[in-house]
Amino acid sequence: MTRLKSIPQASREAVAKRSKGVCEGCGLAPAVEVHHRRYRSRGGGHEVSNLLHLCGSGNHTGCHGTAHSLQGEMWGWSIRSGVTAPGRFRLLYRGVVVVLTDDGAKEEVKVSGHD
Repeated sequence: MTRLKSIPQASREAVAKRSKGVCEGCGLAPAVEVHHRRYRSRGGGHEVSNLLHLCGSGNHTGCHGTAHSLQGEMWGWSIRSGVTAPGRFRLLYRGVVVVLTDDGAKEEVKVSGHD
C-alpha cells in the first residue's frame, strides 16, 4: 500500500471548514498549520478525524508546539501508536471535550466526574 505524503485537498478543506480558520486548540488565534494527531511516523493517516487546524508554526510554537508535548497528549491533540483510532479518541477542542469524525464534524462528549 502506498501512503500519500501530503494531505489530500479534500481533507484540508474539511478541516478548514470545521475550524472556520480559527485554531481548534485555543480558539483564539488564526489556524495556520494542519497537525496529525497520530503522527505520520506513528502510522497516522490523513483522515479528517486525525487532523487538527492549529495556530503556531512547525512543531515549536503556539498550539502546534503544545500538540507535540506531554500536555498535547493529555489533551488528545497527539495520540500514541496502538491507542484507539483517532475518530474514537477524545480531545480538548476549544475548551470542550469532543470526538472528531471523518466527515468533518465534531461531537461533544458528556464528561462526568466518574469517567
